[in-house]
Amino acid sequence: MRLENIKYDFPTMPKEIKDMIEQEVEKQANIKYPKFKKAKRAAGRTLAASLAAVMLFGTTVFAGVSVYRMRQEKAGAAGVNVKITKSGGTQEKGGTATAGNAAAAGSKAAAGNAAAEGNAAAAGSAVDIAAAKEPRDIPYVKMEASYLPAGMVQTEQGKYSYQNALYKGGISIVFYYMDTKDSDFQMLHGDVISSEDITVNGHEGVYLEYQNLLPEDEIAFNQRIYVAFTDLHYVMEMYVGSDVTKEEALKTAKGIKLAKAANGKEEGVVQAFNWSEYLAREQEQESQKDQDFVFQDTATKSEMEHTHIIGEQFELEDGLMASVTDVQVSDNFSLLPQSAIDGDFQKELGADGKLRPALIQYIKGGSVDSVSELVKSHEVPQKLIYATVEYTNTGSKEQKDVLFFGSLARIKEEGGQMRIAAEGQYEKPSKTDTWTQASNRSLSHAFEMQYYDVHGGERGNNYIASIKPGETVTVHMGWLATEEELGQLYISLDPAGGASEFTDSSLKMGYVDIRQK
Repeated sequence: MRLENIKYDFPTMPKEIKDMIEQEVEKQANIKYPKFKKAKRAAGRTLAASLAAVMLFGTTVFAGVSVYRMRQEKAGAAGVNVKITKSGGTQEKGGTATAGNAAAAGSKAAAGNAAAEGNAAAAGSAVDIAAAKEPRDIPYVKMEASYLPAGMVQTEQGKYSYQNALYKGGISIVFYYMDTKDSDFQMLHGDVISSEDITVNGHEGVYLEYQNLLPEDEIAFNQRIYVAFTDLHYVMEMYVGSDVTKEEALKTAKGIKLAKAANGKEEGVVQAFNWSEYLAREQEQESQKDQDFVFQDTATKSEMEHTHIIGEQFELEDGLMASVTDVQVSDNFSLLPQSAIDGDFQKELGADGKLRPALIQYIKGGSVDSVSELVKSHEVPQKLIYATVEYTNTGSKEQKDVLFFGSLARIKEEGGQMRIAAEGQYEKPSKTDTWTQASNRSLSHAFEMQYYDVHGGERGNNYIASIKPGETVTVHMGWLATEEELGQLYISLDPAGGASEFTDSSLKMGYVDIRQK
């Protein structure tokens, strides 16, 4: 499996996972779950022994004639492969043969008797019998979170954050349903500083903690918890922020319960994505890894011939014209309304009311063989970029719910070509540098507009409700940039982006040159 490097930002979820979840949400009423073959009936005289074995082993499911268990497997000095393994009808070494697990299964007395007798042969036989009682299909399920840390609230299905830091850390949960077989599940992680096998209400799992080089006041998703609900053929992956302690994270995981739902349309049904699709995408990426992918981070000067100056009007589409009429640069937030200076903006202010400097960290990235290292760091001044943009309808029909989008590109000339910086890429290492990435840890790392004063659409976000023929609507947008970048700034008004990569549409529409001389 591919090594995941998704511990800092969330959605730090891999793009392929986000895509699959979105697809599953769209087709939630039409999910087709695989059917399992019918199993033989267990003999009545062995049912009691079978139940005792389930409680004794503390495992979560028996399929075929195998016990399915989630375990961690070390991979290099800093790598962990989280996987589900199976054993043929006997308990694996290091199993959880305790009365405590049996009590969680609902029969403390039965577990106590089984443990006291130490009847391994009987237990193994019972495993085989229980294995024959595999489910015929994978059910729809609903999730219940019976415990949340104090001050934490649910923001949407499977996502939780503290009230004083909404959408910034906390816990986010995704599920996989194992439509191939349970033992196909494995996830390889690098940059791991600690890991351990855990048991959650009789279900086995793994806890991981990654190296975290963010400043103390920043939140990283540097913890991960996996739990195998193999009785239902689901695996839970829990992303945990650094604002949540390990103890609270484990308590939350122990409070997660899955219950069968009547159908896929029932409210609250878990929107899992299937493992077969995940594997297919992995195989596709593996087969294409040696192919040349075109990521256009350079453009010729002729390709940028449509670049506009401040005050120039140009067409977006269908007679909708745009013009960046004014750009101001400030070292504070005095250009913004007071109501906008909260949350992320507030964190960027110093005691003197001016913008704090941006922290630039130079990091040697981690892998399965090593953890990340901070090589050096320095601070650079930040500036607010405040732009006035006018949208004019030159057509004959009213335009409604007009999406507007402004992104701040960093473009500089190198060797006769124009090079655009990828988002989060502050500087590229040379061949002699020991660091592998330079990261801006402040708000000036972002390319998308961080402030706008016109809101519309169903969600009240970046839409203009209506522009009548001949009418002009003025929008103010704001970004943060470092002082060093002021001579490289361009605005893209392409709704499809264009700030971290040159695209056909962004080059055709043209960037607005707002470089500060």
